[in-house]
Amino acid sequence: MKAFTIAKVQLLILLLFSITARSQDISLVKDSLFSAILKETRPVNVVLPKNYDPAIQYEVIYCLGDIPDFLNVEWSLLQWEGFIPKNTILVGIPDFVRDGVNMRERDLAPTKTSANTGEANRFLLFFRNELMPYINRQYHAKSGGHTLYGGSMGGLFVMYTFLTAPDLFTSYVAIDPSLWWDNFYLHKLAAEKFAHSDTLNNTLFIAGREGAAYQFMGVAGMDSILKAKAPAGLDWKCTQYSNETHYSTNFKGFWEGLKFSYGGFYASTGGYPTSRKIAIKPDNGIVLRNKPFKLICYNLGADAYLHYTTDGTAPGIYSPRITGEETPITIDKDAKITVTSMGKRKEYNKSASAFFQVGEVFPAAAMPAGSKPGGLRYKYYEGNWDTIPDFRKLKPGETGIATTDFNLNKTSKKNNYALVQEGYIKISEPGYYIFEMGTGNEHTKVYLNNRLILGVHFKTDEGESFMVPLEKGFYPFRINYFHKKNGNDLQPVYLKTEGQDDFPLPAAMLFSGK
Repeated sequence: MKAFTIAKVQLLILLLFSITARSQDISLVKDSLFSAILKETRPVNVVLPKNYDPAIQYEVIYCLGDIPDFLNVEWSLLQWEGFIPKNTILVGIPDFVRDGVNMRERDLAPTKTSANTGEANRFLLFFRNELMPYINRQYHAKSGGHTLYGGSMGGLFVMYTFLTAPDLFTSYVAIDPSLWWDNFYLHKLAAEKFAHSDTLNNTLFIAGREGAAYQFMGVAGMDSILKAKAPAGLDWKCTQYSNETHYSTNFKGFWEGLKFSYGGFYASTGGYPTSRKIAIKPDNGIVLRNKPFKLICYNLGADAYLHYTTDGTAPGIYSPRITGEETPITIDKDAKITVTSMGKRKEYNKSASAFFQVGEVFPAAAMPAGSKPGGLRYKYYEGNWDTIPDFRKLKPGETGIATTDFNLNKTSKKNNYALVQEGYIKISEPGYYIFEMGTGNEHTKVYLNNRLILGVHFKTDEGESFMVPLEKGFYPFRINYFHKKNGNDLQPVYLKTEGQDDFPLPAAMLFSGK
């Protein structure tokens, strides 16, 4: 019991620290506007990122019921981790209270069942004709691509808006929505609307509580309707959370709902559209005709959002999908493989390409006479060259064997320097092998069997990879490292074999030769 209490205190401290730390990265603007439609002044709270820039157009996440602190934390982390773009803002619409009466059911319920209920159609007009145009003007919001989020009665309004005005938002997130309202009125509306909808370009995320609550809140019924009648083009998901309350579902639901809403958005550091990328490897190589190889892709949700072609054409929604982290591919001629993400916000869709030549297995040799395991021979040169020099005309400043503890960056940073490692690589099993190198090796060249395999298609911040079919035996192997002064540290060359993660070339595979 004591340990449990301490753990709870530690969790609380961590949560408070996160809220405090993240709150320093945002700016809260308390705003309001008079609504001629509602005939009242409505408060609006707007959360802007720390580096808010009026020159950038922002997507908006509209939060019914205002913005509790945990949403700020989750929103910040989602941006930080690249699940959603950084150019987003939160707009909270607090419940309106008149003469001590909360008008929540008036604004959010679609039908009138008692006094002060059933004016969701008027509240929707307020959104479309007043609130959203005001946010667009005042906070430089985009014309589209926005998200509507709400829980409980707010979730009911999210579903009502989705069914009656799907084009108003790109994404809809409804958490434990009160779909029981008026004898499950929205179930009937959904069946009617879906019967006359050919296609939609939206995402819809619904979360509820596991067990009886999933039934009596009406989420189970909506799930069944969607399974039977969801229009084409709608990306939707209904999920159940165990051991959660009606309100705690929002912690998980907001996080997972936004990740689902931005499926297909892939961000690297920065999160703006220009820095997104799809990471595939190998991006070049030689393959055997009609012998399958694995295209590797570590993007999250790749099997849901990434499509590919092998004939050089642009992928479409009916093109084959990437199947998890490794996709088997077979080609019978030289091919350009194109991979494209396909989310509901087309401006974030991104493509990557890989190029393969059909060839033969690289022939291996027996162990060369005089070769010793444990690392390649190296020669170190230092000078003021702008490009890799002709080493045949230079005398090395140092020579030796690059054993396990060899440090590529122990040398001087004041001048340009070059490091040539040469010998043989031992291949123990036949198959496809991927050689790769990353940032720091912009000027490095790698040769296998006296053929240049790396150093031709290097991309800054991405690196380069090359796949070759090899047989069992020994291959001449050489790395020409070139480091410009004040540049990034050199990195080892990596190898990926079938069925294993990539790893730095181990000294045990490398032989020094004569």
